Amino acid sequence: MEMHDPNNDIKDDALTHFLTRTHLQARIFMHRSYCEEWAIDIAGTGQVPFYLVDNGQAWIHMEGMEPRLIQAGDLVMFPHDSHHVLANSRIPQDRENINQPQDCVKQENLTSVLCGFYEFESDAAQLLLNDMPDIVQLSDARNNPTTDGIAHVLDTILIELKNNNPGRNIALRDLARLLLLHLLRNCFSANLSQGYLKALITPQIGHALQLIHTRFNEEWTLDELARTIGMSRTAFAQKFHEYVGVPPAKYLTSWRMQEATNLLKNSTLSIEKIAEKCGYQSAASFRKAYKSHTGNTPRHIRNKSRESLISRARRKILSSAPPSNQ
Repeated sequence: MEMHDPNNDIKDDALTHFLTRTHLQARIFMHRSYCEEWAIDIAGTGQVPFYLVDNGQAWIHMEGMEPRLIQAGDLVMFPHDSHHVLANSRIPQDRENINQPQDCVKQENLTSVLCGFYEFESDAAQLLLNDMPDIVQLSDARNNPTTDGIAHVLDTILIELKNNNPGRNIALRDLARLLLLHLLRNCFSANLSQGYLKALITPQIGHALQLIHTRFNEEWTLDELARTIGMSRTAFAQKFHEYVGVPPAKYLTSWRMQEATNLLKNSTLSIEKIAEKCGYQSAASFRKAYKSHTGNTPRHIRNKSRESLISRARRKILSSAPPSNQ
C-alpha cells in the first residue's frame, strides 16, 4: 500500500485563506429578459453586485461618469457597491420607471441580464475591495480567449439556470464564488489592482500575509518574517508597505483585532481566552490594544452583538406569528 506523502497535499495559498477567513458568500438571484424600455437598480445593499449580459446590450449610468455600454457576453462587477442603474438606453430613465415589472409578449430584441451579489462577513474584506476600481468590466467574457476560465464558469452557470436540476442553488452559489476568484485573477493579470490583491498573489509577500493570518498569536518580528519568506529585511519591509499600505507590525495588530472581533461576536470564549488566542499575555493588555485600535472595549462589542442577535430573533418570531383575531 502506497504511503501518504504530506508534501503532495494541496496547500492553501494566501488568497484562498483570505477569502475563506472573510467568509465569502455569493448568490445569483435573478436571470431575466427585458424588452423595449427598462431600467434596474440593485445598488445600495452593502454587498458587491455583479451582472452578466448574455443577450442584447445595456447601459450603465453612474453619477460623474459617462454612460457605459455593456454588450452580450460582458461581465461587470461593482466592488464598492457604487450607486448605478442598468438600463436599455444611453439616456437616463426617470426614477419611477426603474425596477418596473415587464411582460414581454414578443420574444424579439430581448436583453437578458443575470444579476448576483457577493458579501463578506468580515470587515477585513475592505482591504481587498478598497484597492479595486469602481467598475470591473470584462468585455465578451464568454468568448474572450484571455478569460477562458471565466467563460467555462459562465457557461456552466447558464446551463444550471436553464435546466433547474436538484441542488441548483448550491451549484450556483459555488459557481458564483469561483467566478469571483477568476475575476480577481483577471484584475491582477490586467494590473487593475496594485495593492492588497497583488500582495496576496505575489508569492513571498503572500506567504508573509498567510503566516500572519494563520499564526497571528505569535510574536512576529520584521526580521523573523523576512527570514521565513526568504527576503532581506529592507526589501521585505519596503515591498510589504508598498503593497499592503502599512508596516508588517501594524498589519499584524490589525489582523489580530479582526480575529478578536469575530470571536467576540461569534463565540462564547471568555475575553481572557480570546486575548490568549490573539497573542496577548494578559486580558488587560488585550483590552488596551483593542480599545486603542477600534475605539470600543471588547465587552461593548460582545454586548452589542448579543443585543443584535436578540433583536433579530424577536423580529423573526413576530414576523412568523399568526395574525391576531382582535
